[in-house]
Amino acid sequence: MDAARLDGELARGLRPVYVILGEEPLQALEAGDAVRAAARASGFAARTVLDLSAAGDWNAFEAAIRDRSLFAERGLIDLRLPSGKPGKAGAEHLKRYAERPAPDLVLLLQLPRPDKDMRRAAWFKAMERAASVVHARPVPPARLGAWIRERLSRAGMTIRDDALALLSARVEGNLLAARQEVEKLTLAGVTEVDVETLQQGLADMARFDLFELPSTALSGQTARALRMLRGMLAEGQPEPLILWALSRDIRALAQAAQRRAAGEAPANVVKGFWGTDAGALRKALDRVDAPAALVLLARAAQVDRVIKGRETGNAGRQLLDLVAALSGRPLEGMESEFA
Repeated sequence: MDAARLDGELARGLRPVYVILGEEPLQALEAGDAVRAAARASGFAARTVLDLSAAGDWNAFEAAIRDRSLFAERGLIDLRLPSGKPGKAGAEHLKRYAERPAPDLVLLLQLPRPDKDMRRAAWFKAMERAASVVHARPVPPARLGAWIRERLSRAGMTIRDDALALLSARVEGNLLAARQEVEKLTLAGVTEVDVETLQQGLADMARFDLFELPSTALSGQTARALRMLRGMLAEGQPEPLILWALSRDIRALAQAAQRRAAGEAPANVVKGFWGTDAGALRKALDRVDAPAALVLLARAAQVDRVIKGRETGNAGRQLLDLVAALSGRPLEGMESEFA
């Protein structure tokens, strides 16, 4: 089903398994958020997050299932498989679980856009039979204007046709950028959006590209990455979106480092990571090993807790620290160099 139908599906009750096919980042992000929120509301409060690959330790998946059963605790397993390739062991784990889902668990499996090999795989077919499958597709260009207008309407705003045409052209199909602009207009207290309002407040999307930041940091361009991040923060780019983009590539780095440590062929180590710059990933692997990548993941998780108010700290400063660490040069004591 399309992501737009998910809310109605969740309102009718939880299914034991949800599979999100993440072809479009924002649609996938919001579909995952919707499943997690519904699970919490239904008493599945405990959450286990697993990032796995063909070279990953799939015993962690079995342990998460076993732990929930052991403590009689209802929970959600948030399983992310960015490559879409679980390997032989992972495929067996997924197929077995799909055939007999645990009654006290909700499994949220997040995958990339499926290719022919994935669709033919026995584990994927088993998941399709057991799960509600959400295909997070891009919004077609012909429907982008209606999508933006609906977002604005939900936020209590109307938009004139000429302003809608301008906004649609500026975001160029980037739904994350479109959501950012809607959020900015909401914060500004706008109720009717016209061309003048947009011209005053629209960010220059080419100047500070959300998706260019992670690859710049992975490539080791510390000063440029920090300038980009400071510009995004100054323009009001939402911190959760910045962290989402960084975390996606940090997860890719961690999995690639694990593959390399497991002895996979160098040509295959950086394959299969949707949206991550393979060249930048190779450069990062020259200086980041598997343990160091896990440290970066832990730092990203800490920033997430700060952003959500679960831990004290300055989220902007911690994002700067994270970007500096990802690019290979600690920020502490070097602020003047990177200003």
